[in-house]
Amino acid sequence: MNWMNWVDTIGAAGLVLVAVGAVAIYLCTKNGVYLSWIGWRFRRHIGALLRDPASLDVAAGVRAGNPLIRIFSEAVQAACRGHDDLRAELAFQFHKNFRAVNRGMTLLRLISVISPLLGLLGTVLGIAKVFRVMAGQTLVNPAILASGIWEALTTTIMGLSITVPVLCLYYFFRMQINGFQVELMEYAGRFSAPVPSHRES
Repeated sequence: MNWMNWVDTIGAAGLVLVAVGAVAIYLCTKNGVYLSWIGWRFRRHIGALLRDPASLDVAAGVRAGNPLIRIFSEAVQAACRGHDDLRAELAFQFHKNFRAVNRGMTLLRLISVISPLLGLLGTVLGIAKVFRVMAGQTLVNPAILASGIWEALTTTIMGLSITVPVLCLYYFFRMQINGFQVELMEYAGRFSAPVPSHRES
């Protein structure tokens, strides 16, 4: 099957699905690598602080390239300035520093929704094409009918093949982000809490 026959088989909806699938692969790879990297760097940063709390440098953390370290440092800085609601501060910082990730996640969710619809559209258009060809024939060949319907169903298969893994990865990434939020709340609260004074016995 050459290129033109393949394009004719999947139709316009199939071509759109190929483009959508390519975007989905890019976004899943980018988000997977990025979230793993920032999580690893953040846990190393926290590990170093737990071993030596005196090494906490909020000013350097605010300028860090890792958004999790920035959020943590800005939340600790806000708490040290007397900000009462740490949860609200973290939510604001998360929104500010995770805009690009949130846009990517929204696109992934959109892809998981529109892919089966595009597949269904391709199937409907393909079946309409089969029936139009059949209407012009006096004697219908069942083999041609079966072949045409199989080609029409190809886009539905493509749509579902995109939707299922993208939706699974979307929820996996969402769980990672929620885990980051919980960790940030825990560590920001711990490092922004006043150090208890020990009375001499």
